[in-house]
This record gives sequence, structure tokens and C-alpha cells, in this order.
Amino acid sequence: MHRDRTPLAQLPTPLHRLDVLSRAVGADIWVKRDDLTGFGMGGNKVRKAEYLIADALHSCADAIITLGSEQSNHVRVIAAAACRHNLACHLILNSADGDGPARGNLLLDKLAGARVHKISSVSERRGAITALVSRLRESGRTAYVIPIGGSNAIGAQGYVDATAELAAQLAALPPRPTTLLFATSSGGTMAGLLAGRHVAGLDVGVMGIRVDADEGAAEGISFVARDAAQARGFSYGCAPEDVPLVADYVGEGYGIATPECIQAIRQVYRQEGIVLDPVYTGKAMAGLIDLAHKGAFDGRRVVFIHTGGEPSLFAADAIIIDALVRPAGQA
Repeated sequence: MHRDRTPLAQLPTPLHRLDVLSRAVGADIWVKRDDLTGFGMGGNKVRKAEYLIADALHSCADAIITLGSEQSNHVRVIAAAACRHNLACHLILNSADGDGPARGNLLLDKLAGARVHKISSVSERRGAITALVSRLRESGRTAYVIPIGGSNAIGAQGYVDATAELAAQLAALPPRPTTLLFATSSGGTMAGLLAGRHVAGLDVGVMGIRVDADEGAAEGISFVARDAAQARGFSYGCAPEDVPLVADYVGEGYGIATPECIQAIRQVYRQEGIVLDPVYTGKAMAGLIDLAHKGAFDGRRVVFIHTGGEPSLFAADAIIIDALVRPAGQA
């Protein structure tokens, strides 16, 4: 595996305590501000893109293909990174409405000059990739395909690095049992953190709050974690049962905000001035708050890894917007 990286992020990202929220929920809550990675509106995907774009350049590709939902944070960052490195960028987006006004992440995709290819369902993704690779080859292009979320052993290297960065920040704090908590879907961030914890020998708990109902997620994450550690020269026997996922806060499914998610977005903004999104970080924070109220973190420091995603808040539908801004006390 080629392990060069092309610098995009502003690192290290800050780690600081959320004093008001900590008092409100009765737990010691900190935040790792990966929403401030500083490229293409930031987020966790920037760390992954550094390795994925470097690998594409090493492969002599001149076109990038990746895929996701219309409001994918990963797609937004890859589009910006491809543009910066003069690579043609093709995005396969399910349910993308190219005829309507572009909002949120989709607006930024188009601002980067990426070409959007619409599909109507997830089941069409494989065929769309194959056909697009073939068309680009026929036109003399060399395509580099990045999986959904950048979630492979190459992309996960960004969070192997992030774990070492976080270890140094935690070492500067008073010793205390610590849990890392974050939103997870395609699993690349979690795989990188698990591999990074193993590589760094960092004694922390890890808790991934699922934002979708993929029952096979643990198997895929463990596979990527093993490969990511191996790329650093470490053998890691990570099995699916070693992947600590919490699926209690998914609600009706991916991209469908729960009432608790909406409340968490409102609470964290009002108490800490930090923006969360209705797809990922809002659900993860709702899980953190609920678990804290139940005493799950008594005696522990909780580090919420803010994976970004703020642009999708500005593409939220009217129901979510109305719920977010409704005066306190109104149902």
C-alpha cells in the first residue's frame, strides 16, 4: 500500500472541554474538533482524502470517481481535493436532484466543478461505477475509484494518524479513564481509530454511535482495521465482536433525524456555540447525552470526536428547520 499523503488539513485539531454541556449532563465531556480540519469546510473526511488523493496521484490517475448520498461529506471533500490537484471528478450520487437548487454539500460539489451522475437507488452503484470507468477509459482517462466514505485501509490511515495526535493531547491532561465517542456509518473513521489505538498502544475506550442500520457494519470495520494496522507494520487480530457499535440511536434510518438528534443540535449550539448536523454528529451527540444521563460515563472522560458535516444542516428540510428554531417549551 502506498502511504504518502498530500497535505490538506490544518493539524492538530483542538481538543477542549465542553464546560456548560458537562454540567448539564453530569459528565466530563470533551470535544476533538475535527470539524476544524480546514479544507473544503472541514470534517473527518479531510484526513482520509490526504491519503486517498496521494494514492490516486501515485497511480497516475487523472480522474476521480466516488459515490455517496446527495449530502455526502466525503463526496464534498473529495470534489474539492480533486479540483485542487487538477483531477477530473465524477460523483455518483443516489437521489441527487440536479434540476433543483443545489444546497448544502451538493452546492459545494458543484462549486468545485465536479460532474454529478444521478442514480435512483443504492443498488445501481456498482453498475454505474463500472460503466463510468469504461467510458473514461475509452476517452483516454485513467480513473481512480474511491469507495463510499473513503472507507478502506488507505483512507483509514488518516485516523491512525489522528489517534497518535489525540494520544499526545490526552497525555497533557490529568490521567483519567477515557472513552472516544463518535458517529459511524461506512466505518472508515472507526477502523482507523481502532487500528491507531492498537498501533499507539493507547488505553482508551472506543464507542461508535451508528447512524444507519447496517447489520454487517462490524465485519467491514474489523476488516479495514486489520488492513490499516498491517499497513503500519502491526499485526492486529480485530474481529467483528471487537468493534463496539451502539445502534440504539439510529431512529427510522440513515439521514432521518430523530427528535433527540434535533434536541442535541439545539442544545449543543445554545450551550457551546458548536454546530452539529442532522445526519451524523447530531445523532451521535444524542447518544452521548442519553448515555451520560444514564450514568454510563461515571468516572470517565468522554471525548466526542466532531466529524464535521455542518453543510448538510443548511440543506435540511422544513420540518427539521422548524423543529430546530421552535421556541423552548413548544411541542
